[in-house]
Amino acid sequence: MRVLIGYDGSEHSDAAIDDLKLAGLPRDSEVLIASVGDLLMSGPELSEAIKQTLPRDVADWLKKTQTHAERVTQESQEAASRAKERVKKLFPEWEVRADVMIGTPAWVLIDVAMKWNADLVVVGSQGRSALKQFFLGSVSKRVVTDSHASVRVARPRRRSDVDAPPRIIIGVDGSPAAEQAIYAVGQRVWPAGTETLLVAVDESTPTTQIVSRLPQATAMINDYFQNRASRVSTMLEWGTKELNDIGLNTSVATEKGDATKILLAKAEEWNADSIFVGTRDFKSAFDRFRLGSVSTAIVTKAHCSVEVVRPSDEKQE
Repeated sequence: MRVLIGYDGSEHSDAAIDDLKLAGLPRDSEVLIASVGDLLMSGPELSEAIKQTLPRDVADWLKKTQTHAERVTQESQEAASRAKERVKKLFPEWEVRADVMIGTPAWVLIDVAMKWNADLVVVGSQGRSALKQFFLGSVSKRVVTDSHASVRVARPRRRSDVDAPPRIIIGVDGSPAAEQAIYAVGQRVWPAGTETLLVAVDESTPTTQIVSRLPQATAMINDYFQNRASRVSTMLEWGTKELNDIGLNTSVATEKGDATKILLAKAEEWNADSIFVGTRDFKSAFDRFRLGSVSTAIVTKAHCSVEVVRPSDEKQE
């Protein structure tokens, strides 16, 4: 399995490395650590350059910019070295290398993941500067929406028993994407005692108010939700059997309401270590905006790590 780790030296990226112990990754994983130096957001203020009018002033500012670039590169190299040492200590059997890259972190990670054909991209939930993320948009959210690989947005474990087996929630809605999320969990290597909770949410809405005026539309809506309920039931039965067969303690929860709210509430209530959700590929900016529904909302609001699963063949498109 090829795992790309975005590392910026922050406590959140350290937590992302530690979280890999709860991700069930195989012993033969190949890991690339990308330490990305962002010259634009950390450099001298542009307003300072605009104020410079004399050639000597401009030269001084350019020298300052060069010095800054050298410092950022050095810091990125040191961060990459620390991250590699940390990963090797936790997972001595893994093949690990670290590279320093310069650019906008989210786009660099997306590009490297595609060129390297990564199976999973791992990022922390926040970077070194929350203020900069406010203006640019969160790196993790951008990678989730635009990467063609699966993405794990990691958060520190909140359970007091740090050695306890993982607790995993999987969102199930009867779609191929949800099936892929179950399959992804089933392909991992989990310690004895790992628990999984398949959460299915009934989001159907009553049609009694429109049945007299729009009988055909009502029939179509009811038929859609009936078919969806049938797919969900079949998937829950299949998923429970498959995960139990590989030694996971699997249970099912079904609720009615808003999928995002219920998944987040279940994760809190169950003290989950991670949530696995599927998503489909989005071909346009408008589609990616609409992704904001379940997976992006969970990535943003969950207290635990979230893995957004994409089919492996999607990376080849």
